[in-house]
Amino acid sequence: MASTPDRFDALSIIKGWGWDHADPRFEFHVPVMVPISEAINRLAMEGHSDPATAMLTLLAEGKVQATGHYRWKKYLNGHFSREGNGPIPAHRWVVLRQGCDANTGLRPNEVVFHLIGEDWNEDKEPRADWSWQNDRFSTAQVSEGDWLDEGYFEESYSATDIEVRPAEADCGSFQIEAPESSDAKSNRGGAPFKYDWEQAVAAVVFQWADEGSWHPELQADVKKRLSTWFAEQDQYPSDSLLKERARWLFAEFQRRRDEASNVAS
Repeated sequence: MASTPDRFDALSIIKGWGWDHADPRFEFHVPVMVPISEAINRLAMEGHSDPATAMLTLLAEGKVQATGHYRWKKYLNGHFSREGNGPIPAHRWVVLRQGCDANTGLRPNEVVFHLIGEDWNEDKEPRADWSWQNDRFSTAQVSEGDWLDEGYFEESYSATDIEVRPAEADCGSFQIEAPESSDAKSNRGGAPFKYDWEQAVAAVVFQWADEGSWHPELQADVKKRLSTWFAEQDQYPSDSLLKERARWLFAEFQRRRDEASNVAS
């Protein structure tokens, strides 16, 4: 990995690339983004000694943000999958960096899937494939132990068409990051990313219905289930947003329970 001075040198170079230009596709200023391959090649052209490693470090630390087309599959007490366009969370870059670090002769750069292969049977995937020249990467993880053990998990994630920009708000005349309270995160091209609260609420309500009860006992239980549902979609609303929706949903549960009790009496 790059040394501390190297990655901050890279960030200072990136900040000087004129991120305050307006995107001509819109009538208003939006964050300009560039393909990750272009950014890394430009760092090399401007004299950085290890631009690919520096970029990966900045992404893993959240100092540079990225968007792209992603595909995700996971097995953890069931099969889950999702595909779409949007932000690539910093922890995905952490997994990639760890996979690259582990790619040694003592630890082969592949993992064996027993439950989420293409045909839902045993298959192999690269632990880390960092193909920045083609604006893409992929990772694969499996837990330790036997695949029949409780808590065993497998996960694959890939991103293509990756574009990047600095995360700090001091890189130009526009605001890089929308406030968390706005319920939006920057998406590809600067369009606001909206959490699908309607689908999340419906999923949580049906979970209680499937369990034979429409009445959660605690607001914290509602918040936990909302958080779990979003995590399965690889989305992470802030704690304040989760509390706000959980408070409303729990109050609605209580109101309907009280109405049902009044009718019964």
